[in-house]
Amino acid sequence: MLPTTRDLLTREVTDWHQQGLIDRSLLNVLLPRYETRGRFLTALLKWLGLFAIFQLGLAVLAFIAMMAQSALLAALLLGGIGAGLWWLGARLATDPKQLHPFTGAVLITASLAAAFGAFVLLHLAFNGEPRGRTIPTIMLLTGVLAALTAYRYYLRWPLLLALLLFFHGLGSWHTYGGHGAYFADIQDERLMALAALATIGLGLWHEWRLETGPLRRCAGFGGLYLIFGLLYLNLSLWFLTLFGKPLGWVLLFTAVGIGQIVVGARLRDARFTGFGIVFLAIDLYTRFFEHFWDRLSAGTFFLIAGALAMVLGYGFERQAYRERQP
Repeated sequence: MLPTTRDLLTREVTDWHQQGLIDRSLLNVLLPRYETRGRFLTALLKWLGLFAIFQLGLAVLAFIAMMAQSALLAALLLGGIGAGLWWLGARLATDPKQLHPFTGAVLITASLAAAFGAFVLLHLAFNGEPRGRTIPTIMLLTGVLAALTAYRYYLRWPLLLALLLFFHGLGSWHTYGGHGAYFADIQDERLMALAALATIGLGLWHEWRLETGPLRRCAGFGGLYLIFGLLYLNLSLWFLTLFGKPLGWVLLFTAVGIGQIVVGARLRDARFTGFGIVFLAIDLYTRFFEHFWDRLSAGTFFLIAGALAMVLGYGFERQAYRERQP
């Protein structure tokens, strides 16, 4: 088989998976038949090359803006470049021949990053240093652009970026803590849990109604809503149980974890089951750590924790084996 034919088939199979037309198991069956060796290295070199070009372009724009000593000029230049990248990326990503879908996705990502930078520079030009809710507001605006791009061209990658920007704009922060360390925080866990719960509902409605009706070409969008909602719901509830919080939050977190396992079993949806099992295990480990870390030696602590994990795993495997038997 010609290398060009292999590349074409590989791109088509990957695109089918990204559009939700085939699941992960079928992708794993088809992809090895056509994928050429060294593809990972080739993709890595493509990313590095495009990133280098993008950074060189930003350096040129920054030099021009510094020489002119104008944040407004820098914003206009960056906004113009971002609009051009968005237009070109959208054309490449939606080309019926799918000759350069990877490059199109990269250019759209770069255009959204440029849009965020242009908004920041415009604020600097007219209002000075960003304070208060300025950066979160800009994140939400950029998220709106990413979501519009996703629905306009039926691309899942911009929607993933939009969800990240929305959740972080609503109050989930990451920042540099000094000494080479970063930390994550949620400003209002209760509000974030409610927003995540609404996102889960939106994801289910999107999958059950919209993607089987007017938005058939948006297959997979509901899954992204659902996964982000489950992630931030569980993280918010977990944070509410840390550092001596009331027992009610611990019971709620535990009930939500068990509830996700039950819902996943009823719906036969591994996403609910997976998040439920993972965060229920985190909940149990956190409680075990809070009550027994200071009372036991480190070796005894980890020995007991490992033994409990093995016993529980064995029990779950035995139960699953029994259910599979006719």
